[in-house]
Amino acid sequence: MQTSPRGRSTGFTLFELLVVLILVGAASAVVVTSFTAGFGSIQLETSTRDLITHMRRARSDAVTQQAVRRIIFFKSEDPYSTDGYVFADDYGQQIDLFSLPRGISFQEEGMTGEISFYPNGRSSGGTVSLVSEKGKGLIIDVDPITGFGKLRRGDPDL
Repeated sequence: MQTSPRGRSTGFTLFELLVVLILVGAASAVVVTSFTAGFGSIQLETSTRDLITHMRRARSDAVTQQAVRRIIFFKSEDPYSTDGYVFADDYGQQIDLFSLPRGISFQEEGMTGEISFYPNGRSSGGTVSLVSEKGKGLIIDVDPITGFGKLRRGDPDL
């Protein structure tokens, strides 16, 4: 900061302002990269919890309507679209359609193609694995007795 002949400050120099701007820019770059690094795992967690919520809805609908409801999973072959699942009735007629976000997909090995929910609250049971582009995975195990999905963390290949 420059000072006048009387000892009073007159303002900041251009160099001081540039140094401050460079420091603020570097700090914001570090903060932004730390936020974006965790975004993929947040999307995976959210997508898995959404699927569990839709499974609960299918079970609840099956009990209240006294009709079989299904969650049917599909993998997209098109690189410009995403995997997803269909909430359907007993005959496979679509009630609702849900897509997974980009970067999240179903793990094919050991996955159940569809899970049925019955009027007595039970289900066909099965396992669904979701993985992110970075290879992190979450697994949903659906109990055939209770019809509830349980989230399990870990390697989807296990």
